Amino acid sequence: MTADELAAAIEDTDVPALLESLGFRSEFVAEKVLSTSGPVTVSQVAMLWMGMPNKHDRKRTRQLLEALADAGLLERAGEDEYKTPLR
Repeated sequence: MTADELAAAIEDTDVPALLESLGFRSEFVAEKVLSTSGPVTVSQVAMLWMGMPNKHDRKRTRQLLEALADAGLLERAGEDEYKTPLR
């Protein structure tokens, strides 16, 4: 998924405002979260985003992944694991 495709998919949701408030760039989300092969975890995304994430970074990452799941772009696959619906 590209950043433009992500922008179109979340256009009529609260996700763009959430991305901004949490500090995530749409390019990062499109490339590192929605275009990966296989499931993603909160820890994995937080590590890619911040390097050595603290508990606040992991909390913000979980908020992001939950919002993407609520928007139908991810499915919850486990406690801290998410996957795209077509995988």
